[in-house]
Amino acid sequence: MKIDLSRLIDRAVYKIDFEHSLNLTKVSTKTGEIALAGPVNVKGSVYKTDENMYLDAKVSYEYYENCARCLKEFVNRVETVLSGRLMETSQLLDTDDDEFVFYYDNGEVELTEQVLTSILLSLPMKALCADNCRGLCLVCGKDLNKEECSCEIQEIDPRLAKLKDLFD
Repeated sequence: MKIDLSRLIDRAVYKIDFEHSLNLTKVSTKTGEIALAGPVNVKGSVYKTDENMYLDAKVSYEYYENCARCLKEFVNRVETVLSGRLMETSQLLDTDDDEFVFYYDNGEVELTEQVLTSILLSLPMKALCADNCRGLCLVCGKDLNKEECSCEIQEIDPRLAKLKDLFD
């Protein structure tokens, strides 16, 4: 996904809006692959200030996930932000700021790797199919979203679990 910056560099315009779709089927990680349910949409703008150029974009995508409570497969939708300063490849970063930098060369910036990185960083730690998902029964394994079970679950404070052994 390349964005032509020549009009900004020449100061013909001060802002370039863009919208791209990346047709990816999966994203590879060290632990496996993430299957995407549709294209990755990137919408944003590149703008020029007095001395610098900045990029602000919204990345949205859908991927297949298993619910952390009931293990049902569902499609999860995530939106994240991609933003930072643009610098030419030949320039060295002379600041110690926590600012993210995108490097461009020959008047074009390539954002595919940064989009993939933002996808990986925006994945939730625990995905739920619904906020009110009840999960699986700890005893019989029934899906509590579909049916009730008659299991009795005794919650014992783990600090007092050894005392229970004295009475058994």
